[in-house]
Amino acid sequence: MCTLFSEHGFWAHNMAQNHAGQPADIIVCKDNFPIIIDCKVCENDTFPISRIEPNQESAMSLWGMCGNSKAYFALKLSDGIIYMADFSVLMLLSKTKKSLNKSEIELFFPIFNEWMEGEEWK
Repeated sequence: MCTLFSEHGFWAHNMAQNHAGQPADIIVCKDNFPIIIDCKVCENDTFPISRIEPNQESAMSLWGMCGNSKAYFALKLSDGIIYMADFSVLMLLSKTKKSLNKSEIELFFPIFNEWMEGEEWK
């Protein structure tokens, strides 16, 4: 993911090598917009919302409260397509859903390239 973001002009840093409870896998920044992202491979094209760890929920919430830009989950499905799931939208969905299937992921979240082109990250 760091390489993919770098190819789109972002500074990117992989935090995943620190397995001591980091709240996200990567941090990226472009045009003064820092974003934290956790990367998930969705087995069976399903994302159980319970995969959002309590430390991730608290850290990503605080990230936004501190005035930073958004926090995301990059959800990779079995076809290799990556969807950019806005953390705040996931939290809203968690009130009524325990997991998201492929059609729900496609409905609620943009594909990486569409997300990038639309500059939804700002």
